[in-house]
Amino acid sequence: MSARLANGGSLPQSSGTAWAAITAPGAGPIWDKTSVEARVDPSQDQTRLGTSLSKSLPFSERYSLSLENGYNLIEQGVVPVPGIIGRPAQNYATDQSAKLSIADTGTSFSAGQSLSSSDDKWLRKVGAEQKLFGGVSISGSIGETPLGTTNKSVTAGFKQSW
Repeated sequence: MSARLANGGSLPQSSGTAWAAITAPGAGPIWDKTSVEARVDPSQDQTRLGTSLSKSLPFSERYSLSLENGYNLIEQGVVPVPGIIGRPAQNYATDQSAKLSIADTGTSFSAGQSLSSSDDKWLRKVGAEQKLFGGVSISGSIGETPLGTTNKSVTAGFKQSW
């Protein structure tokens, strides 16, 4: 009873998101790494399942090229309408990217493209990243949006692994 009074007359609602991710070796000479991620968000009535396959190709001690293909399925629930049977909406997406890394400078350049079933057109993107010191880096990118405008981004971050 006190829970109803504290919550405006209705029972309190809890929300949360569950997710799991796994990374595994690839399939020999075809790709190096496989990643799978699953996410369930009941508050948004959304489920995501994604996977990516990547291959690293070192040119020398100084240069390497990484290729990645990603595939995602997003299922969004629908609000039922009386008299109409609702079905969840599904959106499929794929992305492809290449990243050239220069080891001794901490610099990398990337180019990629993505295609979503909701946009139905390839969206291209290029970017660069510079690792500065102690896990601090800065990156920038420029890409296309579904409306045909340009999307520009500059970010700085800190990443520590242990």
